Amino acid sequence: MTKDTKEIIIRTLLNIASESQKVTIEEISKRSHITRTTIKNNFKSGVPGIVEYIYLNIVDEVNERLLQYNCEDVTIELLADLLLPVLWQHKEEAHIIFGSQLPLRLIGPISDRTWKWAEKHFNSLIKKHGLANYFTAQELLRYFNAQLITVLTLWLEADIPIAYEKFRPKFIFFMSTPINELIFKGTK
Repeated sequence: MTKDTKEIIIRTLLNIASESQKVTIEEISKRSHITRTTIKNNFKSGVPGIVEYIYLNIVDEVNERLLQYNCEDVTIELLADLLLPVLWQHKEEAHIIFGSQLPLRLIGPISDRTWKWAEKHFNSLIKKHGLANYFTAQELLRYFNAQLITVLTLWLEADIPIAYEKFRPKFIFFMSTPINELIFKGTK
């Protein structure tokens, strides 16, 4: 499949999802004038495969920037500076993916793509915090990614997401504040 054909399929899927319509291969085929067979041959798992392709392209762009640093050297501020501009650049796709009913399994693919980079750091965190009897380092990375995705979803699923520069302090706040302090602070 040519890059143009993939782009047509992706744009068609995003247009359908933005209209809050049910996204199916049949509807994509009808609107894009690309046969269902061609779509299925290139995205074997159908609509979930197309959504994952879109999302992982964004993840790859973030990783291209992120993986230039040692995992241990990445602060929450640096993560914000690397991650938020890329998501803002892809805000249309990200808004639709995060805010629609599109099928997307977020945590696994992200963890898999960053594991080798983060392995040493997350293994040391498991030892440092005495978590070895409870969690693996990969599970701890998935936990971090789940929190990250939750915070990003709060931002990107808004009808009109605020500019990333204005969201940056909120991102840092939510990523730095323990959930019990955020919700239960001052309650007894």
